[in-house]
Order: sequence, then structure tokens, then C-alpha cells
Amino acid sequence: MLLHIPHRGGDLIFTIFIAADIEGITDYVDWPENPPEEFWFREQMTAEVNAAIEGALDAGADSIIVSDIHWRKQNIIPDKLLGCASLIRGSKRKLMWMDFVERSNFVFLIGFHSGFGPADAVLPHTIDTRITGLKINGQNVDEAYISAATAGYFGVPVGLATGDMAFVKELKRLLPDVETVAVKEAVGNCAALNLHPKISLEEIKKAAKVAVQKGISGGFKPYRPGNLLEMAIEVSWPSYADALSLVPGVVRTSGTGVSYTGDWLNALGILSLFVNWIGSKRLL
Repeated sequence: MLLHIPHRGGDLIFTIFIAADIEGITDYVDWPENPPEEFWFREQMTAEVNAAIEGALDAGADSIIVSDIHWRKQNIIPDKLLGCASLIRGSKRKLMWMDFVERSNFVFLIGFHSGFGPADAVLPHTIDTRITGLKINGQNVDEAYISAATAGYFGVPVGLATGDMAFVKELKRLLPDVETVAVKEAVGNCAALNLHPKISLEEIKKAAKVAVQKGISGGFKPYRPGNLLEMAIEVSWPSYADALSLVPGVVRTSGTGVSYTGDWLNALGILSLFVNWIGSKRLL
């Protein structure tokens, strides 16, 4: 094992797992025409992660694992990370972006966004623009749900989430006790009223500190979607449904729809197979 959660004086060191996206950071309102991302947005993404790290360390956390989850997942500037944080970079991961979450005590979601659907959200989408619908047990789900359910599968709760106001409102319905920071409010799909970047950093740091203090005292519970669930996926092209229907247990429901009934980890594996290995060139 390359990395492990160390012990100090016989006590378990508290580790925070930070999943970091870019669409929900301050001032990010549209995808670039020619990736990769502009350097300023990579700096701000890194700075907002660092603000969360600072707050967590101030509250008593000892170890940080950061997972870069945007596009090709090579956006965070490694040597700018604070707290000697470990960084997971690169695409094609089995648990989407939550690999190694079982080595942590709490999860932070930094720079997240709404799933497809809301009219008052900045860049709403779910994982991949080829996915046009994703439901678990009849409920529309987004990347925060996927993060919380995967962490919860391993008994790890979500303590903090940041992003646009629509995302925060949606997440509060799923995780009412989670600490949140809204860094912007949608004016349109590709426009927003943003906090000043320095104010965003201050608010994220404060919320992270509160989240760790609350989490250490048992203030958060892992989110568990249940032992048996039904996942329904709608994709943008019939050939994608053709490919998914080859997976054992996956049932074709329409020209562009498939469903799967089983446990969360297997459902997540089907999503990961589609996003990471069935012909994708642009992952969001």
C-alpha cells in the first residue's frame, strides 16, 4: 500500500477526503472552448481547496487526501497544496472520483455544481454530457449524491460542500446537517453573481473549521442509499445503450435508456465503465 492513515501516540489521525470540482468555484461560469482550463481558474480551484484544508487543520484534522475530479482530473496545482496534502490525479478510476475515501473520517465537496435540470443553476450537468438522465430509486441524482453514497457505503459522512446557490439548496434536501458555502448565484446557465474570491476563501475556511469540529463530535451521519436500489440511466445516443446493455444485470428500457437493480457499488461500477471506458473524450 503506497499511502496509509498513520497513527500518532496510539490515536487515529483524523483524515479529510476532499473531492474538488471546478464548475462550482468562484467566478467560473462557462467551459473553455479549447481545454485545458485557464490557469487562473486552476489557481482559484487550488485556493478554495487550500481554504478548506486550512480550516480543517485549524479544527484538529491531521491528514488530507485531495481528489481532483474535473474533466481529465489534472487541474489542481500540486505544489501549491497546503498541509502536505496527498493528491489523486488522473482519469479512469474505478470509484469515479472517490477511490481511497475509506481511508478518511470525513468528506468535503469543494467547487460542486447542480445536476442537470435546475433552471437557476450554473452549468448544471451530471458527470458527463452524454448522460441525459440519472435516477436512483426514481430520484434524480447528481455528483454530490454519488459522492455521498460512495462515502456512505464505506461509513464516511460528508461534512462540507461548496458551490453555487442552486447546488447548496439541492444538497440541503439530501444532507440537511452538512455545512455549506454558496460562492455564487446564477444569473443564467453561463452567468452568475459571484462573491469576491477572497471572501469565498474566508467563508470556506470558516465552514471547514466548523465542519471538522462538528464531525469530530459525531455531528454527521453517513448517507446510505440502501442495500438494494434501482438505477436508471438515459444516454444521448442509442449505441451507448447498446454497449451498456452488454453488462450482466443491465436491462434495456428504451432506445437510449437502461436500468440496473443491485447494490450501490455495482451500480457505481456501471457508471464508471460508461464514463471512463466507453468511448468518452470529454469528461466534465
